[in-house]
Amino acid sequence: MTDKTACCPLFHNRAEHRRRLVTDTARKLFMNHGFHATGMAQLAKESGIAVGQIYRDFASKEDIVAAICNAECRTFMLGDQLHDAMEAGDSEGVRAWLRHFVDADDPGGEDRLFAEIVAEATRNERIATIFHALREEMEGKLRAALTMLAPGDALAARRRLLADMIVTLSLGLSYFQLLHKPDGMEALTAKMREVIDREIDALHAAAQAG
Repeated sequence: MTDKTACCPLFHNRAEHRRRLVTDTARKLFMNHGFHATGMAQLAKESGIAVGQIYRDFASKEDIVAAICNAECRTFMLGDQLHDAMEAGDSEGVRAWLRHFVDADDPGGEDRLFAEIVAEATRNERIATIFHALREEMEGKLRAALTMLAPGDALAARRRLLADMIVTLSLGLSYFQLLHKPDGMEALTAKMREVIDREIDALHAAAQAG
């Protein structure tokens, strides 16, 4: 039997559009109700796609969770932005990428979704595997960015520690906003960026000193 997705781009595009509609709808439902309180029947009703068709596109609700987890984490990493800055030798662009991990804006409710992903990773081995692999990728990008700004094997341990600090600040900021819903975050995030810049400056000075 001929594979329709291989010979018919229109069929492929429709399938991709349908899958995107399912994941976008699931994303909203997961943010509002959580993974486990969202059923496939509810997802079908909200998306307008029959349950049977959803199961043809995704073998299980876990597959939908996995797809969202991958997409959300990769969007958060802004890998293309870092790649472009490093390719151009743009040190300030790399610094801006590092600072974005402590941005306080959450217009789409990503903090709630991220909390759901983290919670699911604590009880679902597959989601945990995806989440930890993406976290390692993120930490690798952080170390690469810091290496560009402050190269040298002697500074590897300090770069790793700073990368871990940035991840910790980012995670903490997400949960702080989610739990406390503060009105203004400008002063706090400015202080976080100041700390990150100060640590980068110290690393750079150490690299220059040799």
